Amino acid sequence: MDTLTDYREHLKEMNIISSALALLSWDQETHMPSRGIMARSQVTGRFAKNLFELSIAPELGETLKVLEKDDSLTTEEQASVRDMAKNYHRQKAIPPALIEEHATVQSQSQAAWAEAREKDDFSLFQPLLTKMVDYARRFADYYGYEDHPYDALLEEFEPGMTVKKLAAIIAPLREQLVPFMRRLAADGTPPSTTPIEGTFDVDRQRELALKALQLIGYDFDAGALDDVAHPFTTAIAFDDVRVTNRYLGNQVTSGLFGALHEGGHALYNQGMPENLYQLRLDGGSSNGIHESQSRMIENQLGRSLPFWKHFQPVLAGIFPQFQDVTPEALYRAVNVVSPSFVRVEADEVTYNLHIMLRAELEAGLIAGEIQVADLPERWNDAMDRYLGVTPPNDTLGVLQDVHWSVGYFGYFPSYMLGNLFASQMAVTIRQDIPDLDERIAAGDARVLIDWLKTHVHQLGGVYQPDDLMMRITGETLDSSHFVRYVEAKYSQIYGLS
Repeated sequence: MDTLTDYREHLKEMNIISSALALLSWDQETHMPSRGIMARSQVTGRFAKNLFELSIAPELGETLKVLEKDDSLTTEEQASVRDMAKNYHRQKAIPPALIEEHATVQSQSQAAWAEAREKDDFSLFQPLLTKMVDYARRFADYYGYEDHPYDALLEEFEPGMTVKKLAAIIAPLREQLVPFMRRLAADGTPPSTTPIEGTFDVDRQRELALKALQLIGYDFDAGALDDVAHPFTTAIAFDDVRVTNRYLGNQVTSGLFGALHEGGHALYNQGMPENLYQLRLDGGSSNGIHESQSRMIENQLGRSLPFWKHFQPVLAGIFPQFQDVTPEALYRAVNVVSPSFVRVEADEVTYNLHIMLRAELEAGLIAGEIQVADLPERWNDAMDRYLGVTPPNDTLGVLQDVHWSVGYFGYFPSYMLGNLFASQMAVTIRQDIPDLDERIAAGDARVLIDWLKTHVHQLGGVYQPDDLMMRITGETLDSSHFVRYVEAKYSQIYGLS
């Protein structure tokens, strides 16, 4: 067997274990009985250790050395070797026992977070969160960094991103968004939300979510839709990409936009060829690029007037009370700007502010400048500074997100970057498809999906974020596209001159 064949066989073994871990995680969040957590955590820990050992195996290191010098590799193979070598050197620094220990505590941490959230009691989560923060700090030290320990964790989700680069993005964005948010509140006329208010049967909401996923082309023969407390999408394997969702009885659009958001993630993975899965390039260009696809479908599509011109009859077919509600009224009702407590329910103008405060807290936690015990107070203070509101309890505050319970420190900035990437892509999309709005209004959402599949999905993780954006738009990330998008859209909706 030659070196490349050996390499692909090694990746195959890693993919098998990764698939098992993804399936275990999906089951834990959807159908696993609560008392199964201890046994599950041990199984998860063992598989995580096995995967880790494969990721730092000496034979993999030797293979990567050879392949890094091989000019005959395809572009996809070169990208795989690039990412695997980077991961190899990062993981090689971590003691294997620490990986198993971390995975075991991670499962317990998730369960503690869920209980604390249900009982609105941060103290139930605090001990395990303290452990997860300690693990993150230790990992950052093992990975190494130049300026800030948070940089080492950001690299996992956004290659090349640092605290300094984030600050350069956040500062001007905040300086533009906060005054615009206040101007909308002071001088604008907010749309009426009456058209979408009421009580809505959850089973019918689930049917509505299915209709939305069908509209955007989600392949149910290669996926599934399940209920969870905190929606997510997981790629179990090639041709098995599952989405989850939650439904609120008094908010019909929550489950709808949740389905569109997770569907956007799923389409990214369903649009990748099998070869990219085999080469472990199925994670996409970065988490931010992955988020750009969910934000594109949720916001650029789902919160647009053309979408509602087509989808209003679909909505009315499931909930007859919408029979006489116009698409324009629905469009305005789903685009209200109002500072809220919960990130996943935030509007397009304020959403990034939720991310900024999380990035600030995460960086402080990892640097040791903020202690876990102080998080509820620090969270509420940041909410007041960024959004002018204070959560009435920890369930609507510091306990609302699952990310810290699983150790995803460094993930949150990807949500903000996803909004920025999506807006920048949208400019190019409209140049390429001048009649986009007309086609979406006629029910042809696939024209957008096909463009994304060609320019983003089928490339998977072959290109790094800056390279991908250059290929698509001719420039690296520029947040001004997002600012122009929200200012134009919401000035019109709110009647600002």
